[in-house]
Amino acid sequence: MPQVSAQEAAGAISDPQQVSVRALFMRGGSSRGAFFLQEDLPADRQERDALLLACYGSPDRRQIDGIGGADPLTSKAAVVGRSARPDADLDYTFLQVGIDRPMVSAGGNCGNMLAAVGPFAVLRGMIAPREPEMSVRIHTTNTGQVVTARFRVEKGRPCIEGEARIPGVPGTGSAIALDFGDCAGAVSGRLLPTGSVRDMVRLGEREVPVSFVDAATPFVFVPARALGATGAESPAEISANPALMADLEAIRGWAATVLGLVDRPEEATLRSPNIPRVIMVGPPQDYAAQDGPVSAESMDVCVRQLAMQKPHNTLAVTGAVCSAVASRLPGSIVQELCRAGDDRTRLGHPAGVLTVSAQVARTADGWRIESAAVERTARLLMAGDLFAPRARIVELRAGLEV
Repeated sequence: MPQVSAQEAAGAISDPQQVSVRALFMRGGSSRGAFFLQEDLPADRQERDALLLACYGSPDRRQIDGIGGADPLTSKAAVVGRSARPDADLDYTFLQVGIDRPMVSAGGNCGNMLAAVGPFAVLRGMIAPREPEMSVRIHTTNTGQVVTARFRVEKGRPCIEGEARIPGVPGTGSAIALDFGDCAGAVSGRLLPTGSVRDMVRLGEREVPVSFVDAATPFVFVPARALGATGAESPAEISANPALMADLEAIRGWAATVLGLVDRPEEATLRSPNIPRVIMVGPPQDYAAQDGPVSAESMDVCVRQLAMQKPHNTLAVTGAVCSAVASRLPGSIVQELCRAGDDRTRLGHPAGVLTVSAQVARTADGWRIESAAVERTARLLMAGDLFAPRARIVELRAGLEV
């Protein structure tokens, strides 16, 4: 059988049966996905979404015919372009690719994927490398905010070796510092979408206290004890509890109505599955994490997040930032359950403990976020072309959910 060279394979761009698109496959924090130059994807949203679904092998719970990893954390995409904003160097659009549904969501931001945006831009020649450390201003188009990323560079390439360790990611890597600055009102325009630090949500005959905070991405926080849980459950234990899952989604649906994304809470699963998001909160406690035992003394508060109606195996960076900000708001669910400390909040999640630095100040107009910073790592995994059957793209475009 004749061998096919890489150059010949890349020449399949003109293949009448398949479309190809350039991409870097990268890990950003505890997520991974394909990173694209904006000009390499179709300008038409429906064409773009159909292409991404075909490349990721969706809809299919295994995503066997594409690069998706059958998990929300590994079914993500990033689109990067040069920014026209004077206060930013890059535009970054985060896309959550559906797994078992033919939809691509641009709601909210992903801070883990964000960690790889600066290194991607250097590797693609979008910005010139500067040694030994460079700072890149990234406009997150999903939320309209600008995040500053700082990372080391050696011999013209982003560093990957270092001592930074992330729960849920094996080994260590070179630290990438993400400063979200004043990230209040990412979707709602307000740090507290309801105007209150605490609200009550009715679940059948019960009323459950919640705190709805919009920092980096809007999250609604609920005390685990109010749902008959501890807040230290594993993702598998949460998944195996349909009543708990239903309660968490109902609370998320309430928050979606507050944002005006849906008219009724029960519509949120179909119409806005990614935004807002929900986190269950518990006090510091011992539990068995994916990376080993975690002690109550190593954390300030225990958190469990859902993502796309599934328990998160770690914790989204935006969820970490929002949790840290919420822990600084007197009277909030997170603040009530959080051990008092300095401006750093140690968040116990299913894979370990994540530390976020956040400073919040009271002003005449309410609360203002002065800073919110977290440390991540990132690495290039593969570079090349993604291929998708033309007929499949046509089929998917006709059946897109929006």
